[in-house]
Amino acid sequence: MSSEPLVSENVLVETRMQVLHAQLERMRAMLYKYSELFYKLIVLAVVFLVLMTMASMTEALRATALLIPFFVIYVGVQSAYFLSYVVFARVYATGLEQRINRLLQDDVLIAHRIEADYLFPLAGPQFAGVPLRADQTFIGFITIHFWVLGASAIFLAAYRAWQLLPTLAREFPIVDYYFPALIAWSLLHLIYLVWYFATRYHERRIMRIVTEAYGANYERT
Repeated sequence: MSSEPLVSENVLVETRMQVLHAQLERMRAMLYKYSELFYKLIVLAVVFLVLMTMASMTEALRATALLIPFFVIYVGVQSAYFLSYVVFARVYATGLEQRINRLLQDDVLIAHRIEADYLFPLAGPQFAGVPLRADQTFIGFITIHFWVLGASAIFLAAYRAWQLLPTLAREFPIVDYYFPALIAWSLLHLIYLVWYFATRYHERRIMRIVTEAYGANYERT
């Protein structure tokens, strides 16, 4: 009879481990899936951007240039949306790995620590996955690369649109409002993205929930 509580405790620990491991597998699958979607979106967007640029150089489809800035902004926001799920998965996976390590009394799972160093840390300021530091990892560098590419595409397409507007306005007067609409569209999304990634309001809410449940420590990764 004295061994029954011990057996019960072992079964309880094993059950906890199984549940935690199942959740961890789910988060790892989510991280992989949304990372894959993120990079697929970028590759497809570059292909479409090249095709739209080529179309805008023809006489019949020259008005395509007007769509390019809106398209680039949409892609940027959509990629940030995918990134938000990557961050969500990392936040949850970090808490799960730390909890499992405590149960095992050993640092068996260290993926969250590697990700914090190789990708970007969950603690500290960052914008869309790019930490505010000089020694950027390749992930941060390629993200900045696409920012520059997108900004250049918007600028060049907007300049081309400015050249075409006088002619197009005679055929379609609504394009007179093109630049006010583009400026409003750009600012609306930029303000939200700056607020979302600068305050990290929703990310911190998830961190608090995981910390309360699993005792996660996001400063120690």
